[in-house]
Amino acid sequence: MISTGRLSPRGRSRSKPASYPPQIWLLLGGSFLVRALGFAYPFLSYFVVERGQGTTVVSFVLAAFGAGWVVGQLVCGSLVDRIGGRLTLVAAMTAAAVVLCLLTVSHGVPMLVVGAALFGLAFDAPRPVVSAAIAELIPDSAQRAKIDAFRYGWVVNAGGAITGALGGLLAIRIGVTALFLVHAAACATFAALAWWFLTGRAGSAKPSGALSGYRQALADSRLVFVYLSSLATLTAMTAVLADMPMLMSQQGLGADAFGWAQLTNAVGVAALTPVVTPWLSKRIAVRPRLDILVAASMWTSFCMAAAAYATTTAQFSLACLGVAAGETAWFVVAVGIVHRIAPSTRRGVYHGIWATALPAAWIVSPLLTSFSLGHGGPHMVAATTMAVGLLGAVICVPLARRLSTNPM
Repeated sequence: MISTGRLSPRGRSRSKPASYPPQIWLLLGGSFLVRALGFAYPFLSYFVVERGQGTTVVSFVLAAFGAGWVVGQLVCGSLVDRIGGRLTLVAAMTAAAVVLCLLTVSHGVPMLVVGAALFGLAFDAPRPVVSAAIAELIPDSAQRAKIDAFRYGWVVNAGGAITGALGGLLAIRIGVTALFLVHAAACATFAALAWWFLTGRAGSAKPSGALSGYRQALADSRLVFVYLSSLATLTAMTAVLADMPMLMSQQGLGADAFGWAQLTNAVGVAALTPVVTPWLSKRIAVRPRLDILVAASMWTSFCMAAAAYATTTAQFSLACLGVAAGETAWFVVAVGIVHRIAPSTRRGVYHGIWATALPAAWIVSPLLTSFSLGHGGPHMVAATTMAVGLLGAVICVPLARRLSTNPM
């Protein structure tokens, strides 16, 4: 966890609800930096092709990265509880920078696969670190909702939009390999900022061990239900990035059309976040709003199902804009539930487990879409997308029962 030792008591006063601890802003700023300059993952397949490898090796490298991403969230979540957010962040970002530099001189398949897996372990470390810090430093649910909305709406989405737009321009001028070095520099910078400006502690009560901590967390049915619901919903939601290239290629649309659709989604999320946040934060402050979670899940799934029938860039972009309308609300409500149920000594573990739902969905979603396209075309894609979205909503029923019988 991240210590509040250098913070003024007034910084956490409820009489000034808009004043957040400076460490939160530093973490969000660093997260934005590595997100906006995080070129390695979106350009990883291009990098492998430039190394003279074929599509089979590309798929192996991407799969290795995905596996590393899942394991990395679990490892980093546990480390937050055991050694503190500061040391976890410094170690992970330093490791990511070193691995990226080594990847730039890698050509053989084993080095590319192992390098991708190691990079996956470290690259998303800020996610559980920031989540645990928000839960620790901001006790008020409404204020947590506001900062989470800013985090997902602006830090993640605006940063992602910059990555795509700037990366495409720079790749032409300086090459994909140089983009990896830029990403490495961003990771090293974040590590240095964390080392110099964050204070850290391991927590007043350490878990007895990593495996014990995860066993205790997974024994909490509330966490299990919110995880399964999130995995199902994110399988539909991540299709915006993971599956849409397949759907667009079926209509003869290229990478430029995909770029416009993604820009529409990012701009939509950034524009709607300040509109939705005040309304959302007031409602989350009272109780976890599973009704909003269900509505957002069904809406985003419907929009992605509709994308299966799109034929033009404008239609795909409209579907992405529709997903944006529910995306921020879903993330804020879901992470808010994790904030509420996580014990103070296992915030990192809880958020680490929940964070694996995203990379797991990135693995499942394209496989599901590929299968659906081969066994029924757009109709099957729409049906399976709606099915997983509905599953995510249905799981909220037992989750609601557990939250009512075991309140936070």
